[in-house]
Amino acid sequence: ALQAYYDDALLPSLIPPSSSEDNRHQATIALEGPWFIQLGNLSLFGLGIPTLEIRLPSSYPFGNECPTPIIHNVMMNPQIKEELLQELQDMYDIEIDVGIMWGERCREEISILEETYTTQQQIQQQDDDHRTALKAANDDDNDQEVQTFIPPTTRYNQPIRNFPTSVINNAKNQREILHTPPFHPPKSGAAENMIAHVCEVKCMEHVHWALAELLFNDKKVAKATHNMFAYRFHGDDSTLVHDNDDDGEKGSGAKLASLLELSGAENVLVVVSRWYGGQLLGPARFKWIAGVARTGLVQGGFINGD
Repeated sequence: ALQAYYDDALLPSLIPPSSSEDNRHQATIALEGPWFIQLGNLSLFGLGIPTLEIRLPSSYPFGNECPTPIIHNVMMNPQIKEELLQELQDMYDIEIDVGIMWGERCREEISILEETYTTQQQIQQQDDDHRTALKAANDDDNDQEVQTFIPPTTRYNQPIRNFPTSVINNAKNQREILHTPPFHPPKSGAAENMIAHVCEVKCMEHVHWALAELLFNDKKVAKATHNMFAYRFHGDDSTLVHDNDDDGEKGSGAKLASLLELSGAENVLVVVSRWYGGQLLGPARFKWIAGVARTGLVQGGFINGD
């Protein structure tokens, strides 16, 4: 039954990491065991192919003694491994061929490990790329007159931002920034918070200075999951200048821009920092983001509170 079910995945012996794929099935499967079932294709941590060994008792095929399961080439928590082996033995019934049941149960566990390992490798690669970008940005800062903000993680799709050093170092561009109290949305995770930052702006230099001030000089804001913003002002020629940015929270910038337009707020930049608390808020998050922004605009005197 095992041979028919697993075919080439039923191995004649434990395959060491350096063995050739072409030679590993040349030997025949011994009826008296032990039997080896390949559990996965990925050699985790360079240990070799994950394998379940079924070691048959000396009384096989007679008697009621349970075979012994042994898991090879798998790095897992010792307690979890012990519990898994105990679970396999608890499945044993003399009337049932447990080999397939054991193999499939172990494959489920190995599949989870492989997925976790692959995800960790991808995250590690992203972090490595992130550090490389950060070093390159710092080198560019020394060569060019810009300062670069790189988000602490790539997980939330926040963009890298560059600010002209001449703009953020110019005292004429300094703004007084108002900050609202933290708002904790209902039915959100314990760490979920939102804060609005509002200031008067009359040119793009003011916008850049304010954003740089928040990202470079407020450590909490720099670590926010998202810092979405919108601004609206009239330039020297009375032309309306306006734009918005989601900062990885898709659709949030447009909501803030709509708030500024509908409320008639002008000469203002509003930034909403969100710290994700682990609980998905769904579309309701846009209501909370706009509500926090509106609170800031009212407190700053840019719109009426009616």
